[in-house]
Amino acid sequence: MRIAFLGDSLTEGAPGASYFRILRKRLAGDELVNLGRAGDGVADLYARVQHAGLEPVDLAFLWIGTNDAAVGEWTPWAFETFEPVTWATTLDHLSDVYRRLLAWTAERADAVVCVPPVAADGLEGEWERRVADVAETVAAAVAAEPRAELLDLAPWFADTRAQAGVISFTIDGVHLSQAGAEVVAAALAAAVEAHRSATT
Repeated sequence: MRIAFLGDSLTEGAPGASYFRILRKRLAGDELVNLGRAGDGVADLYARVQHAGLEPVDLAFLWIGTNDAAVGEWTPWAFETFEPVTWATTLDHLSDVYRRLLAWTAERADAVVCVPPVAADGLEGEWERRVADVAETVAAAVAAEPRAELLDLAPWFADTRAQAGVISFTIDGVHLSQAGAEVVAAALAAAVEAHRSATT
């Protein structure tokens, strides 16, 4: 299978541990394409992939939105610079751009697995609330796109913590530790195998 991974630093694999390197070993017979870039939000990724393009793939993973949650209120379009920006307005813009990005990706992939942002170490406060809001925005976009499905990493982290006890999945609340990268790799590998089984 040819599999693309679209995202930010969590996909690029720096800073922190790289789930992509783990997957490359686990899925040695597949062609994996890493399209992650540190610092990207939803609008950044959409602009970047439109410019760079994407050759057809069997499966695409779309994991983006963590930086949007971290930044908070923003406006992606120049002509709206002087409009008052609230978190609700930001989520509306985010939803619109994410749906365009998802549709663009779905036109180039047989299937798309969307991974919403997650607070893997359960940090409390405003940032975690925004993560939940962006995750809901992603879930709503997936529900409206028949070519996409949702992969929620939260249960994977919760199950691993229940089995292993106190463990840090990130190095700073966002970027993956080795333990976090292992959990993400296991979840994505399971999704790959499920699609492989469904198409054979």
